Amino acid sequence: MTTPDAQTNRLLDLIDRFAHLKVLVIGEAILDSYLQGAVTRLCREAPVPIVDVDQRQYAPGGAANTAANVARLGGETYFLSVIGCDYEGDRLREALAERDVRLDDLLSHPHRRTLVKQRVMASSHLLVRFDQGSIDAIDSEVENLLIQRLVQRFPTCDAVVISDYAYGIFTPRVIETLKQLQAEHSRVIVADSKRLQAYAEVGVTAVKPNYDETVQLLGLPKLNGHSRVEQISRYGQSVLKVAGTQMAALTIDEDGAVVFVGDRPPSRTFAKPAPGSHATGAGDTYVATLALALGAGADPHAAASLAAIATAVIVQEEGTTCCNPLALRRALFDQNKRIFNHTELVSLVNQHRALGKRVVFTNGCFDILHSGHVTCLEQAKALGDVLIVGVNSDESVRQLKGPTRPVNNLADRLTVLAALGCVDYVVPFSDRTPRELIRIIRPDVYAKGGDYTRDTLPETPLIEELGGEVRILPYLDNRSTTNLIQQIRTGYAE
Repeated sequence: MTTPDAQTNRLLDLIDRFAHLKVLVIGEAILDSYLQGAVTRLCREAPVPIVDVDQRQYAPGGAANTAANVARLGGETYFLSVIGCDYEGDRLREALAERDVRLDDLLSHPHRRTLVKQRVMASSHLLVRFDQGSIDAIDSEVENLLIQRLVQRFPTCDAVVISDYAYGIFTPRVIETLKQLQAEHSRVIVADSKRLQAYAEVGVTAVKPNYDETVQLLGLPKLNGHSRVEQISRYGQSVLKVAGTQMAALTIDEDGAVVFVGDRPPSRTFAKPAPGSHATGAGDTYVATLALALGAGADPHAAASLAAIATAVIVQEEGTTCCNPLALRRALFDQNKRIFNHTELVSLVNQHRALGKRVVFTNGCFDILHSGHVTCLEQAKALGDVLIVGVNSDESVRQLKGPTRPVNNLADRLTVLAALGCVDYVVPFSDRTPRELIRIIRPDVYAKGGDYTRDTLPETPLIEELGGEVRILPYLDNRSTTNLIQQIRTGYAE
């Protein structure tokens, strides 16, 4: 395992602070139920499969899953919600208690039915889902009890998560109470809601809408594929204004997230490959981690990075799951992205291809990283799903650029490149050209910036022989490491 760099150490320190935080999660509790079995025959009454159920599992869902994730990540977690006095409510209490969520503020009422999403699974394939439970607004009696608990609990916590599934918990009076409490006590508040405009005056710290919620919020047309990122990147300020916040993390499932902070340009985090069926509860994990990180004092971009890493952990598993500190730490080391072993590289590429991912490869010296590099790398990433960057060793840079280069050694260059959200893996190579890496990776796309053409690029025949595609990225004038070095030397001489 490589030694963690400064950024990784900062994120590890944030994870350590999670255990010192008290977090209140308020929202609609859902019981996720899974009936697992095998299908060996069809029903005589209709052409439908018969599932021989051999396993039944229960897990917290909705806001309850957010609370479970906060607790599993180490936060002292209080959960404020309303469930029914029923069998499903008892199972939900048991599931939350097993995950160390405090249940002091979980209210049960005979007039409510616990929300349940029951999935019937056969060999890990979802056949059907049944939903049941109360989705109308809570009545005045329950509302008074909930507000009373909210007033008592809010000042004692470091962070608050609003997990609003629009199933009746967040009445106008509850939202008004949140506004008053925030004005008096000013806590980190992260809102995950299908109707963010309702919280515009609460004073939330951050919001986490998904793509569908964002386009609905702003009245935009719904697009598909990578065009969603380009579309949504233009509307960050609109989301911030409508939600009344300074930070918005707009999640776009397999395309990662676009993060807006104040009037700064948007940044982006990228999702790791995973089957679509593993996405249950991914948003809950994201918002739980985001709230903990912000509560621990993280800057918005570091908080978004941790949230993305935690989400990448849980989508590797089936069903409704939680991320824990150990898994998050291991994933952080994986986020170093440095691959030195060709066997490991082959394994990673094969894993991504098995999931139907498109692999892009590019290479260079990247001696002094500048805006031209970053632009080309972001454009390369947009050509597929996984971007692998080959980086010349120090000796090969000297062979290409002369005895005074590189300015930055290989370890430093790998660290800087790995810090970019658009880069999935960095791989050093010792030859003047990356032909060996190309043979190992067999990229779907080979992207190259600069003043090349497809015909003048030496690697073109090999790429096409392996069934790949060569893409020449637009060349940015007046952006080169050589020019930068010359400017620095001239300035120093003067």
